[in-house]
Amino acid sequence: MSDDMQDDFVVVYRAVDEATANIIKIALEDDGIPAVVRPYHSSWFDGVFVPADGAWGEVLVPKEDAERARALLDEYSRRKGESEQETD
Repeated sequence: MSDDMQDDFVVVYRAVDEATANIIKIALEDDGIPAVVRPYHSSWFDGVFVPADGAWGEVLVPKEDAERARALLDEYSRRKGESEQETD
């Protein structure tokens, strides 16, 4: 991601793994929000620098879409929690 682009995008989600990051990216894009996945590690180091907090990377969206993206992710999280309770 270029420095110019980085200034125009904000983090809306920290993902525990690459698959989750890509699922979130696709979900946002399906709702018309451009999204970018940025891993914390460098492929040059083969993932050596993944932070100890367990996050693999981040999903970023344009600043003007951040509020809507966060609302969509909150709604998804709420619904996911409800469906997990139904199966318990």
